[in-house]
Amino acid sequence: MESVVKEIVVRAPLQSVWSALTEAEAIRGWMGDESEVEVDLRPGGRYRLFGGETTGEFRVIDPPHRLAYSWRQGEWPAAWKDSLVEWDLRPDGSSTHIRLQHSQFPNDEEATGHDEGWDLYWLEPMKAWLETQA
Repeated sequence: MESVVKEIVVRAPLQSVWSALTEAEAIRGWMGDESEVEVDLRPGGRYRLFGGETTGEFRVIDPPHRLAYSWRQGEWPAAWKDSLVEWDLRPDGSSTHIRLQHSQFPNDEEATGHDEGWDLYWLEPMKAWLETQA
């Protein structure tokens, strides 16, 4: 598996979805208030999620449509390169179409684990939270 691609439609406005991906307070809203989240939203800025288990650096910030950042799991060996996460957001009536691509995994095992993880720990909780906020 070379990359993970997910596409969903969220019944929430584009700007709300952008906020849920880029603002620490909104991220804590859908991850859980006790979540440790740090976001320095600027090219070259760093982020820290899931209690520091996931870290990376912002590469592309084009609000409210495109976001890209490196992705690294805390348990990955230093020899493994960071992977890449890219978000594409488009309005779909009063909803938002989300396309997520996670690529450049160090191996197939990590890709397979992240394929399920994106649904369970990110997309489903974020979608549920956003749709109750709308």
